Amino acid sequence: MTPDTLEAVSAPAPETSTSGRSEAILGVEGEMTKVLRAVRTIVHRNAGLFSEELQPSGYLVLGHIAKHHPTAPGDIVARMGIDKSALSRQLRTLKELGFVTSEADPADGRSSLFSPTEETVRRLAEIRERTHTVYEELFAEWSDGDLSEFVRLLGMFTEGLERR
Repeated sequence: MTPDTLEAVSAPAPETSTSGRSEAILGVEGEMTKVLRAVRTIVHRNAGLFSEELQPSGYLVLGHIAKHHPTAPGDIVARMGIDKSALSRQLRTLKELGFVTSEADPADGRSSLFSPTEETVRRLAEIRERTHTVYEELFAEWSDGDLSEFVRLLGMFTEGLERR
């Protein structure tokens, strides 16, 4: 390498122009729209695999309960940003279908705490394993470094959104 070549290789990349940055942000928006559609499809499929009677929103509530049980409806509302009346309907349905149990909240007898049944935990684990396999296949050709960088950047993005 000549000194000129070395300088060109080690020089920082030029700043993205304003129009280039706008194009990149539009690209992010387009890709995120695709991600949202794909995630919605996965949630819908997983809800159907769990039970034909379960709506996708109920499946998400059920997953939250399985991860954070026992949990009060107020905690679900706060963490998931779901409407209280919509949550009430979902909890009633989940209980009627036998996917969750409830007990009086010892700290507030007016409220209930919800937990998944053992069968629910088992079935959710099976579905989670299927989803994990899909992700394993999607990332099979990615290097460990690329995958770690993707997780890092995606985390930065979602943390920024959550702070808004």
